[in-house]
Amino acid sequence: MRVGTAVRLAALHALVIATVLGIVVVQFTQVFASQYRTTITHDLTENLKSFSTDASARPRTQSLGAFSRSFLASHGDIAGDLIIISIPSQRLTVGSGGSERLAALPQIAALLRRPPAATSFSQVSLAGRPEEVLATPIVEAGRTLGTFVTSSSLASYERTRARVLQLAIGEGLIALIAAVISAYMLLRRLLGSVERLTRTARDIGLSGQLDVRLDERPMNDEVGQMAATFDAMIDKIDSSMSVQRQLLSDVSHQLRTPLTVMRGHLEVMARGALDDAMDTRATVAIVVAQLDHMGALVDRLLLLGRSLEADFVDLAPVDLRTMIGDIADAARVLAPRRWDFPPVPDVVLTADLDKVRGAVFNLLDNAVRATGPGDTIRLSARVGGPPGETFVDIVVDDSGPGIPLGERETALQRFSRPSATNAEGTGLGLAIVNAVVRAHGGRAIVGDSPLGGCRVTIRLPLGDVSPTSALPEEV
Repeated sequence: MRVGTAVRLAALHALVIATVLGIVVVQFTQVFASQYRTTITHDLTENLKSFSTDASARPRTQSLGAFSRSFLASHGDIAGDLIIISIPSQRLTVGSGGSERLAALPQIAALLRRPPAATSFSQVSLAGRPEEVLATPIVEAGRTLGTFVTSSSLASYERTRARVLQLAIGEGLIALIAAVISAYMLLRRLLGSVERLTRTARDIGLSGQLDVRLDERPMNDEVGQMAATFDAMIDKIDSSMSVQRQLLSDVSHQLRTPLTVMRGHLEVMARGALDDAMDTRATVAIVVAQLDHMGALVDRLLLLGRSLEADFVDLAPVDLRTMIGDIADAARVLAPRRWDFPPVPDVVLTADLDKVRGAVFNLLDNAVRATGPGDTIRLSARVGGPPGETFVDIVVDDSGPGIPLGERETALQRFSRPSATNAEGTGLGLAIVNAVVRAHGGRAIVGDSPLGGCRVTIRLPLGDVSPTSALPEEV
């Protein structure tokens, strides 16, 4: 029979608690016994002190024997204690009521016949009940004249100790049961979540279905956090798998067109005269163009795939003014446009220089494709945001036709070509821009440009900057 982990841990917990409670009960009863015995010893010692004090203060004319009788007459019933006074030289042995059985005990009789050398304590059994006995010599003027014996019953102590022990054991058992039950319930709750997590992970591994969740009730403890983290992990895996499936679907769809074009032209060329150099060159040119298009598509898809990796960006300090200046110098030769490069704030941001520069060039390339000679393209940068949440905006404006409002939500997705007029595009430029910006913790924004066309903004986190380094926001 398989014993569950909760039972084993609860049993171990019970053993530990039982051991601790056993030690506590033993220590408690020992302390109680010591205090009770100390009380009894104190009472017996008080009897002896009372006898010694009164004996020393008796009249000179009163003999020790006469004093002993009068002392017993006045103190013989103190708290039920027994007192025996023996003076062998006067052949005198007197005691309080009920002391005859005590005096008859052999060890007590021996003390009465021969006084002890010093005060001693002993325990005897009187009629089946324990008695604590104090025996001390009676000394006057340096001579030992007799023996003083007093005793107190331990029966009440035994009964009280038994009750205390029973109560301590009972309370210990209650505490043990409560501790074991509570520990077992907590362990079952904890291990139940672990079991459900294991079962869910096994189901996912066997079936490959990522729509299974723990769906634990929200709780602000480690178990609830574990369940929430597991569900969040599966959500992320499911989302990644969905993205990959969609990516494969999109890629297969995008590659099918150039492959179909190339196959069709090659089949036409195969059915015709192969010695026609002009047709052959035209077909080869078309196939090479399609291969170039596929090569560009594959390169951009590889970049998008890399954007899903944790080390996609290599962050380092980047001087914004220097980067924008280099991009502006290179952009002027892209196409005959009216290029506008306003002043740039003198700030340093933490970014991957190559990938941010590539993203800006993608935006400029899109702007070139959307405009014609005489149109304006503006590349600008500005700093904004409250202290601690400062950001830098790299903005590309153009005076082209722009992107309709209804198409802006999908403009940043893969293979989306809103209002495209150029068939050579791959539909991945803005998707790559968006992936680069998100990898930096920023976001890309598509909107209207004051130039009349499209505005695409790359917003990157910057942190705290001096207020004098930021230019005013553009209207």
